[in-house]
Formats: sequence, structure tokens, C-alpha cells
Amino acid sequence: MPAARSLSARTLRAGSAAPLAAALVLLAVGIAGCSNTQPAANKAPHTGSATASTVNGVQQVTLHASDFRFTPSTITVHPGKVRVILINDGGGAPHDFQVPKFPSDWIPLTDNGATKQTTFTAPAPGRYQFVCTIHTKQGMTGTLVVLPS
Repeated sequence: MPAARSLSARTLRAGSAAPLAAALVLLAVGIAGCSNTQPAANKAPHTGSATASTVNGVQQVTLHASDFRFTPSTITVHPGKVRVILINDGGGAPHDFQVPKFPSDWIPLTDNGATKQTTFTAPAPGRYQFVCTIHTKQGMTGTLVVLPS
């Protein structure tokens, strides 16, 4: 009988190890899931807002592209012609500007230290996302707010 007792003690120990190991794995996954593992570029806040000013009958706003962010990150316009001036004063990466719902509203890649612009007709009143098409995953986005006339 001692052999049977010894066998069931081993079985009990082996059987209790699996749930313990599973609990430890779940705990480790839970802790890892709670940590903020996003790159620093994704953590930077979106800051600033600007309302376009009218220059020669065209609404105009200047965006700065730097550190995978647009500044200001929110621009407000009214229906009509809008000129967006993009100044890349970042650290070397090129940036562009596009309103994805209106793909013709874009500025091509702009090298560090360069300035480019585009003029387009603002869409219907609403909120529209604009992006740097090559840095969207890094959170380089903003909001175009079109107010009613």
C-alpha cells in the first residue's frame, strides 16, 4: 500500500503544477498587457488648434510637422477655398498631408526644412481626419473641422 500512496502523492503534485503554471502565465500576460509598450512617438500629445485666416479671399492655415505630430493638430475652416501650408521642421523624416476622405486634398512628401502647400475646397461641414500617410501608425494625425457658413 505505501507504493500506492506514493503514486497518488506524485499524481497530486503533478496535477496541481499545471493549474499553477497556467495561473502564472496568465498573470504574466496580464501584467505585460497593462504596460504601455507604445513607442514614444505614439505617446506624444496632439496639441494646438488654429482657425484659418483669410488671405486674398482664401482661408489659410500653417501646419508644422515635427516629431511625428502636426502642430496645430486641429484646424478650423469654413466652406470655400482653403490653403494649407506644411512646414517640415522635424528631425529629418519627410512628411505629407492628406485628408483621407478627400484624397485630392494632399501635400506630397516634404523634406526636413522644406515648405509645401495645397489649396482645395473645404468639404461639407463636419469633422475630418488628416494624416501624414507614411506616419499614421505613429499617430501623426489631426482634425479638420469645417464649420457651417
